[in-house]
Amino acid sequence: MTMFFTTATRFIGATSTLLLLVSALNSKAVMGSSITATSSLGTNFTLAALNTTLSNANSTGAPLVLGEAGAIDGESFHVTSTYSSYPYNDYPSLGLVGGNLRAFDSEGNWFTNASAPSSGSSGEELSWGTSSFYSSPASTAFSAVTLSTSDYPVLAVNGIYDLWYLCPSDEPSVGQDSVYYNTTSIASSQDSSQTIACYAVSLNIVSV
Repeated sequence: MTMFFTTATRFIGATSTLLLLVSALNSKAVMGSSITATSSLGTNFTLAALNTTLSNANSTGAPLVLGEAGAIDGESFHVTSTYSSYPYNDYPSLGLVGGNLRAFDSEGNWFTNASAPSSGSSGEELSWGTSSFYSSPASTAFSAVTLSTSDYPVLAVNGIYDLWYLCPSDEPSVGQDSVYYNTTSIASSQDSSQTIACYAVSLNIVSV
């Protein structure tokens, strides 16, 4: 596999385990308790969004894929969207290495990394960048957290796993229902005075 991104200086080894202390100020579900998270997983996986407030069709959640979010010369951008709203899967497996969330194409090539939402921010999408020409430091803020209440490990960023939201789109033809960080609503694309309600999800890590 070709690797074009360099990891940041705080790269954490593939077998290391972090004890992440998450305060109630940052994470409403943890309430100041400690959680054990790993920055690397030994197998590839996909993500699924599980509604944490309403019933779900299954225990896994809605399958997620990398949707379209534009491009420039030599680089393309993606958002994390439901397969039902963007029925293509050009990156069928993901990996977590040293806190770096990676996506692999159908041939197993690694040209794509996730961007971590800024700590304390709100309303950012879980986005990705793909390029075989440019290099940039890869975020090492991601981890997999094991919860006693979940059948699957869940994705966290900066130690926080319970501020992911799935937001529907009201675009008439190409709308993608996408994953956002720390927001309960997004602006309508049809009427700037209106907002669209989002719902809380956990991002299940499902091995492939």
